[in-house]
Amino acid sequence: MREKHKISNYPSKNIKTETYKLGDTFVTKNYYDAKDAYVKELINEENGIKEVKHFTVKGVLSKLEYFVEDKRQGQEIRYFIPKADKSIKSTKMYDNGKLHGENIIYNENAQIIKHEVYALGKPVLKYLRKDIDSNDITSVEIINKEDVDKLPKTEYEKLQSYI
Repeated sequence: MREKHKISNYPSKNIKTETYKLGDTFVTKNYYDAKDAYVKELINEENGIKEVKHFTVKGVLSKLEYFVEDKRQGQEIRYFIPKADKSIKSTKMYDNGKLHGENIIYNENAQIIKHEVYALGKPVLKYLRKDIDSNDITSVEIINKEDVDKLPKTEYEKLQSYI
């Protein structure tokens, strides 16, 4: 059940925001371009975690991200736009607004083309592969030796298996 439904129109009349509470979740819809009134962003907030979904004009999900206290937190996922099947273009991990963990970029065939690991906003590792047809890691390049001990625990343990 929707509670406290509020619609705000802006002077340009090209943006409209709709906010309401759905159970324990706050929902905000930002509409752009009054002609089509498409949802550009859908924001759900529950237990202090804000989930933001970004859409194209045609309604295809293009990005999903999370915020805690207005700082990126957790996984950000970008999708290939032409595909409505949620094919992943890239994933990034954040902690307290900084890149922290694996960042992977894929091609349209779901093959990894770039794979880096960050610690507190700084690049630390780069995973290398023999060829694009294989997602198997063949070697690890340490970019920043000083910050290896600041890696997320799972990434640190994964690195140990390659050393």
